[in-house]
Amino acid sequence: TRPAVSSTDTRITGNAAMGRINYSLMDRYLVTASIRRDGYSAFGNNQPYGYFPAAAVAWKISEEKFINLDFINQMKLRLSWGVNGNRDIGAYSAIAQLASTLYYDGANTQVGVYNTTLANNNLAWEKTRSLNFGIDLGLLQNRLEVSAEVYDMTTTDLLMNRLLPEITGFKNITSNLGQLGNKGLEFSISTMNVENSNWSWNTSLVYSMNRNKIKKLFGDYKEVTENGKTTRQELPDYSNEWFPGQALDRIWNYDVTGIWQAHEKDAAGVYRLQPGDFKATDVDNNGKYEALIDKQFLGYLQPRHRLGLRNDFKFLKNFTASVFLRGEFGHEGAFADALRAGGSDTYDRRNTVDIPYWTPENPINDFARLNTNTNVFGGGIKFYKPRSFVRVQDISISYQIPSDYLERIKVSQARIYASVRNLYSFNKWPGWDPESMTMPMPRNFTLGVNFTL
Repeated sequence: TRPAVSSTDTRITGNAAMGRINYSLMDRYLVTASIRRDGYSAFGNNQPYGYFPAAAVAWKISEEKFINLDFINQMKLRLSWGVNGNRDIGAYSAIAQLASTLYYDGANTQVGVYNTTLANNNLAWEKTRSLNFGIDLGLLQNRLEVSAEVYDMTTTDLLMNRLLPEITGFKNITSNLGQLGNKGLEFSISTMNVENSNWSWNTSLVYSMNRNKIKKLFGDYKEVTENGKTTRQELPDYSNEWFPGQALDRIWNYDVTGIWQAHEKDAAGVYRLQPGDFKATDVDNNGKYEALIDKQFLGYLQPRHRLGLRNDFKFLKNFTASVFLRGEFGHEGAFADALRAGGSDTYDRRNTVDIPYWTPENPINDFARLNTNTNVFGGGIKFYKPRSFVRVQDISISYQIPSDYLERIKVSQARIYASVRNLYSFNKWPGWDPESMTMPMPRNFTLGVNFTL
């Protein structure tokens, strides 16, 4: 045998240069512009550098003389545009990598080398162009503060591993592919509800939403004739379930409408199913469940709306408390336990989520029988449930011990506090938790003392 030498060491290099100009006129009109030039060794020899310009303007309207309103303390409009880069790839993604292997030449065992990856000399930076518009408001002596921002981002030349035909001898190649759009809104509001010597109450509300869409994918097209007109449509990637014109997190699967009941035995038999099995929409009514025909767009994997609400209190001079609620809405998740993949023979010996199941005596219409048949669903089936929730995320209370008592024991300050995290979640997810999905979320209780000598 011959000794083999291997190493996991990597070497990457990078350099950057940046220039920026800031300009302010009468502290009302603000302008800034910048440009970056970044280089990274992991990209192809032809395009190792990326250029990222940015510009922003702001107008402090509240400083203008024509804004003479006592209840407006601050009003600023913001507009920005810029390009960001992403270089999150392996150190040697653009070059052909080698590995060693042993072979026999008829007389001796030899060590040879072979390519494990293909080179891509044109591999370049992934770029995101963003346009943002925002407004900041301070009202009623800044007791009410509002900030809102809308954005439109387009990411091009995404860094992806594109699958290759097996005849090439390689599984994939790192390439720049596709175009992804993101549009969204971020909004926050802070209020000082009560403020006096014995009692104060502040509230903060944060809301965000994002909508993404695959604008371009791999650039493979087909001609489709509809209503006598022939058009070119880009082909989707069924392996990753990416569809041009749809969101990146779009759910594409069978539309489960319920459970086959006992009186529907004959209808279920057409699909080689039995009462207690999942009933799904057969789009073309041909008596078969075929992925490319019968799977439909159902929902989204990522939240459509996010919300956070925090209330802070100060009372009885030395007590403080806070309550933070958080919610995510409008998305769904695959609930794998509903498919009963383990069968019924070991059901009583496996640690699974306690969910109901169909029987002739319990003819429910949402969960299937224990040994349900899912083999007839071409391309596989997943069972989706809502993941929306409102969570009591954090509750805390503290007491600042008065200095009069601390002087006797020569302590400068001391505070006693207690908190609980993840107190409760309001949701309809049948599993452990709508966020973790397959694992329980811990509930943490904390009790402590802070003091300074």
